[in-house]
Amino acid sequence: MPEYFNHILCISKPELTDGDNPVITVSAYDKYVLRHPHVRLRRGSPAGPALLSWDLLRPDIREKYIQKCGDPKAIGPMYSLKNLIEPDYKAISFFAIYEIADNINLKPEKQQEYSANASVLNAINRVFNDRRALKKALGNKTKVSWSELAQAATELKEELHHSLPENPIRLKQRLEMYKSNGYVSLISGKFLNSNAARIVDPQQEATIRQLLRRHNNFDNQQIAEIYNTVAQSLGWDSITAPTVANYKKKWGLETFSGRRGESAFDNQKAMQVKRSAPTQPLYYWTADGWDVELLYQKTEIDNEGNSRTTYHNRLTMVVILDPSHKYPIGYAIGTHETPQLIKEAMRNAIVHTKELFGEHYKVLQLQTDNYSRKTLTPIYEAISKVFTPARVHNSKAKVIEPYFKYLNKRYCQFQPNWSGFGIKANAKSQPNDQYLNKIHNSFPDEFGCRLQINAIIEAERAKHSEKYIAAFRAMPEEDKHVIKFDEFLYMLGETTGYTNRLSGPGLLIKIDGVKHEYDTFDANFRRHADVDWVVKYEPGNTQRVLACSKDGTLRFELQERYVQPMALRDRQPGDSDELQQIKGFNKNLKGEIMESMERDYNEVSDLFENNPQLEGTLAKLILVDSNGQHKNNKSAARIGAARKVLDKQNKKAELAEARSWAQEQDEYLDSKIDISKFLNQ
Repeated sequence: MPEYFNHILCISKPELTDGDNPVITVSAYDKYVLRHPHVRLRRGSPAGPALLSWDLLRPDIREKYIQKCGDPKAIGPMYSLKNLIEPDYKAISFFAIYEIADNINLKPEKQQEYSANASVLNAINRVFNDRRALKKALGNKTKVSWSELAQAATELKEELHHSLPENPIRLKQRLEMYKSNGYVSLISGKFLNSNAARIVDPQQEATIRQLLRRHNNFDNQQIAEIYNTVAQSLGWDSITAPTVANYKKKWGLETFSGRRGESAFDNQKAMQVKRSAPTQPLYYWTADGWDVELLYQKTEIDNEGNSRTTYHNRLTMVVILDPSHKYPIGYAIGTHETPQLIKEAMRNAIVHTKELFGEHYKVLQLQTDNYSRKTLTPIYEAISKVFTPARVHNSKAKVIEPYFKYLNKRYCQFQPNWSGFGIKANAKSQPNDQYLNKIHNSFPDEFGCRLQINAIIEAERAKHSEKYIAAFRAMPEEDKHVIKFDEFLYMLGETTGYTNRLSGPGLLIKIDGVKHEYDTFDANFRRHADVDWVVKYEPGNTQRVLACSKDGTLRFELQERYVQPMALRDRQPGDSDELQQIKGFNKNLKGEIMESMERDYNEVSDLFENNPQLEGTLAKLILVDSNGQHKNNKSAARIGAARKVLDKQNKKAELAEARSWAQEQDEYLDSKIDISKFLNQ
């Protein structure tokens, strides 16, 4: 098709040379443009074919073209107007960044529509302002017809996607408005708020914002009614519920916290922090409680002896999760969440580190919610290097909640006593409650439900433990922090609920109804026989306990006493070693006491030697001896005698211990049987 190039009507080379019956052959075209280069206004290139001026072509070529394709000047205003239309890049930029409200831009289709309108109006305006363009657009005519231009513009609507009016008078008015007001005149009035705004005063805006942010959560109609009551008194324009709805959208950010609360604002409107999972085990743990979606039946008997069975009961599980491998490092199960249940979960986590890695290990960072924070903080700080409580009501900080959803779907949903996904879930995804009611008699009791939950956690541990252990071994050694056993028991150990005093056999206590005897080879423990000891122990492992004073200032790790067999024949390997350890301890203890006596004798002797005024006092008779002997040599003699007695006792004990079991048996028989009676028979 003919086109304009630099406002000159042109014919392209393909229009002249293509087809079975070309206007001119390719070889003839090449010779023609070589001899008449002024006819070719544009050489052929990837941007487009070569263009030749229509008016400069030889008359015979023009005649052949008209016979084949028609007169390009007689095609009509539509085609001519199309060739005058050029993209308006300023309009494109203007509509791309134009904001119809705060931070709200035009939709892309509207940007394209308004840019096309600008390009068409620019072409129409050129027709009137450029007489040369007018003649080309109208086939050498010098008078314009708005009807023809309107028809030409209308025929280009589908191709250019403009929205200019089809009526000639309205098209003329639109051009005049465009010339006066520019690009903004092309934007629809609904975007420009051309209708008079009902709320224009700052006081009006503040009033409606206050109503929008009220904690009562009024609906749009209620807000309109309250506002109109004020408006009537002050002479303001009234508003409708749809108007309120528009302002609710506009000021949604400013009014959200008042309607929904600060926590909802922080979780839904404020900027969120994106975090990555910890790269190594023991870097970060998080803890939370979950009402496990498994039902169990419970039978209770009231005061009148009537039994009642309920089937809606659920257990609570507190889980300590290591997000590095989604590993449940600790857990505890109870009827409801309590500080004691959380403590059990923390203890289970530390005990499990010993099961996995051979020692009790701390976590570098622990994060929990704020439940019983005051009570549990000492425990949290004892098992972690850094304790960082989550911000109150910050649900997004709990990365453990998606883990509970995973456990529910992966394990619980396959159980017949599954209770569902929670009250906020889609009703179509919930279990059939009618069928649950039919089979509720088959629900497990509390013990059976605990077994189900234990199986879930142990399955998860088995799935991830190998990689978890391997990752721990690859950790930097400086990130591994062992918890001392006494510290572990002091913070996480259970107590018997009562205190005990040291007696001859040690500490005698009952744990779960079973008697235990505990003692230690630390002689200092025996120096506090007057203390009422609180005994802390690890459930399931009562071989070692921690004896603490009530204020926690005194702590001693105790071992369960080794039980020696009464009968020598019942002795097992190791019994003798244990016995020797006790005897050695007692021997050293007595030796320490003797050394203390010797130091005291010497100190008192020096006291009387250096203070003559004490001579003849009762204190001298009591502190030195009954004979008034207080000289160093006499005291040394008395202490030496005591040492000889102690050494004699020790040698006797060693000699007795040196006897073999067989010798002791022989002596026993000799003392009981007179062999001569048998020899004389």
